[in-house]
Amino acid sequence: MIFTNRRIRLIFIALAGMEAVVLAPFLLLLFRVEWLWRDGAALVGVPPLSLVALVWLGLLAMIVAIDLLGRSRFSDQHYRLAIVALVLLTGLLGVRLLLYRGTDPLSLRWLAETVDGIVNFHEGLRPGAFLIFFTGFLWLRASSASGRLTTFFSVGLSFRLGVLLLLLGGGVLAMRFPGQIATTTWLATIFVALGLLAVSLARSDEKAEGAAGSTGASLPWDRLAQLALAVGLTVALSLALADFFAPDRIRAILAFFDPLWNLLGNLFMLLLLALGVALEKIIGWLYAWLAPLLADADLARTLGEAFSRLALPLETPQDQLPEGGPPSEALLTLLRAGFVIGLLALLLGIVYVLVVRRRGRSQTEEEEIAAVEKVSFGGDALRRGWRRLRNLAGLVRRYGLGRELLDAISVENLYANLCRLARQRGQPRQPSEPPDDYLPRLALAFPNQEEGLSIITEAYMRVYYGEQTVSGEELERLRGVYENVRKAEKTDTDSRG
Repeated sequence: MIFTNRRIRLIFIALAGMEAVVLAPFLLLLFRVEWLWRDGAALVGVPPLSLVALVWLGLLAMIVAIDLLGRSRFSDQHYRLAIVALVLLTGLLGVRLLLYRGTDPLSLRWLAETVDGIVNFHEGLRPGAFLIFFTGFLWLRASSASGRLTTFFSVGLSFRLGVLLLLLGGGVLAMRFPGQIATTTWLATIFVALGLLAVSLARSDEKAEGAAGSTGASLPWDRLAQLALAVGLTVALSLALADFFAPDRIRAILAFFDPLWNLLGNLFMLLLLALGVALEKIIGWLYAWLAPLLADADLARTLGEAFSRLALPLETPQDQLPEGGPPSEALLTLLRAGFVIGLLALLLGIVYVLVVRRRGRSQTEEEEIAAVEKVSFGGDALRRGWRRLRNLAGLVRRYGLGRELLDAISVENLYANLCRLARQRGQPRQPSEPPDDYLPRLALAFPNQEEGLSIITEAYMRVYYGEQTVSGEELERLRGVYENVRKAEKTDTDSRG
């Protein structure tokens, strides 16, 4: 799941914000091309940050709706109807609430103008028609985003592609409308902050899954605050450097190095002169070698005859225009309406296929996750924190504050990692299930690793129940056993994939 899985919730929120920021310069550029809009209806006065916030919240709401629909118990027919109804209803509600807020609630003028803008699109864009198609585009992006991977490579690739698109859209917007340079700068700042946060979270989550001394859980709130502070300081430093290296200051720095540039320019001219002398020698040698051939009369006559035999293509008559007058306006209107209906149907079909495919692919995975993480949107965090604090207090009471406590925590982390990997392979451990009772099902999750699993389980039971410490050499051996099990699990997963 997306928003019920706390490990990737923040990554999806940041990715949605990045997508909203990337779309913003293209939308602002489109809003300012007045000849595209009918009757002076260009949306020039739309605030850029409000546009980003609206698109961001819209994407998040659509992703949540798709996620909840995938978890619902709707039949297939009701599920299809719900998808189509959501796409159409959100588009119409967006037109009514955003563009016609001050009109009479019982008036249908907004619907008539929207339909007219959709059918007669050749006369220019209307805001209502544009919002209908843009809402469909957002549903298309949300249906693709709800099934995206949150690995470090995937998130990093999204960040790099977003940088390229933002440079393209923001650069064109700033060059065409110089008054939007500050807007482009703020959009780039927001994108970099969200991108760094998403990439950092994806990397930490990926490292936590494979680390021997980690339970694989998401960052605690204090570490998350440190990460956000580091991202904020990085972005602030980048803004300060961008403000310092203003065009006037850059020109002053370049002027300071004028003697160096003059020296490099003179060296470059000398290099060009040397190349010119060398080329002159080569061309003179080639001319001396080709002169006897060009002076041959037979060769010139043969070439002249060959060129004279080339036949020029005959002029083709222009296509005759069909007789009769232009088609009627009613026929053109029907053709435009059919084209628009087909386009909307294609858009709905793509969204439907993406959402249905994601639902079928993730039903089994979501059932397993739902058994472990409740649909609390973070409301169960206090209980989990209290449980961890209680377990830590028990370890401190048994082992004191020293090296033995750290070794005991490391053993518990090793066992917790095994349980997490086993849950991903379809063998979850129940909250009150003893480790020795869980060992047979743990062995089912990791075939041919019974000996290593028994060693780690025995060490965990000694530490957690028997209050027996482990030595440093034994802890290193346990880590080696865990790494062997994890490598075997990864090899088995790759071979099956």
